[in-house]
Formats: sequence, structure tokens, C-alpha cells
Amino acid sequence: MDLLTEDQIAQGLQRLDGWERENQSNAIRRTVRMPDFLSGISLVASVAHAAEEAGHHPDIDIRYNRITFHQTTHAAGGVTEADMEMAARIDDLVSGVQAG
Repeated sequence: MDLLTEDQIAQGLQRLDGWERENQSNAIRRTVRMPDFLSGISLVASVAHAAEEAGHHPDIDIRYNRITFHQTTHAAGGVTEADMEMAARIDDLVSGVQAG
């Protein structure tokens, strides 16, 4: 997988909801605040299923009702198109949970 350039990452972030560049770990990151712990865990489970289907997995940090997703392609050493696609899928899942 080819790494995205900084310009490509910046353009990709403009199409995503709440994601930002995380330079120190060469990733992109989004934090979501859920109404409570169980709704956060439910979101994480949904993301886990989507990640398994895609074969591309985010790093996930759970702090009670605050879930942070870190997306990077470890094998490539940075952000790839697969990360942008998984971030967009996470956005869809977050929107679905927050709308429901």
C-alpha cells in the first residue's frame, strides 16, 4: 500500500467528520463522545465488525463514554487510502448511532 502525501491526507480529512492529523504517530484520529459507556461499547462493536469485513483495523481507546479512533496502516508506516476508507466507514457508523 502506498502512503498518502500530506496534501492527500489534508484533502481526505476535509471529507471526513471530526478527524485530524496525528503527526507524532503518523495517523489520523477522531474522538467521539457517546451518551454513556454502553453506547460507546456498542459503537466499538459495530466498528470492530466493519473493520473485520474490511480487513483493516483502527486502534481504539475507550475512556468511559469517550471513544478515540486512531487510523494508520502499520505495515506501510503511515496513512494510506485504506485508512481514509475506514475513517469514512467509522463516520457512517457514528452518524447511525447518533441518529438512532
